[in-house]
Amino acid sequence: MKTKKLFTLLAVVIALSSCSSSQTGEKTSSAKVNTQNTQTTSEVKSVPPADMQVRSTFNSITTWNQGQQFLNVIGSTNDPKIDNKSWIAIYREKCGFDPGVHSATGAVCPQNALGGHVVMNGQSQRPAKNSLVYIVPICTSENNQPNLLMTIAANGTCAVVLNYWMK
Repeated sequence: MKTKKLFTLLAVVIALSSCSSSQTGEKTSSAKVNTQNTQTTSEVKSVPPADMQVRSTFNSITTWNQGQQFLNVIGSTNDPKIDNKSWIAIYREKCGFDPGVHSATGAVCPQNALGGHVVMNGQSQRPAKNSLVYIVPICTSENNQPNLLMTIAANGTCAVVLNYWMK
């Protein structure tokens, strides 16, 4: 009877020491780790670290004059925001001007203008990485028309220059 109690006590001590070592972060055998952490390829999602995400970066500001034609950038929807700020917030910060409901085209938007990724007429609407693109205030309706040729309404219109999707 005494032997049975000793074996039971020994089994409990061994079980507790196994739990204790895995909870405190001590290394366990690689065979045990591999069987517990096995995943199929379909379950694995590759997410780059935040500092490795591709995103546009601020370059400078410039001014466009009345008559400058421009188009929307196609494919900029997923461009991560700079410092988690909306594109119109970047425009307001860098240009020192809040366009409110006014588009750079002279249109009055039903809601506040947004900061649209655009290129000058003649540039590709699908710019290569590291190309220069611009942020100007445009209406949502203008932003939703990829092939709409727009024209700057006033001289001295500020445009934010971005290095497009630069690492």
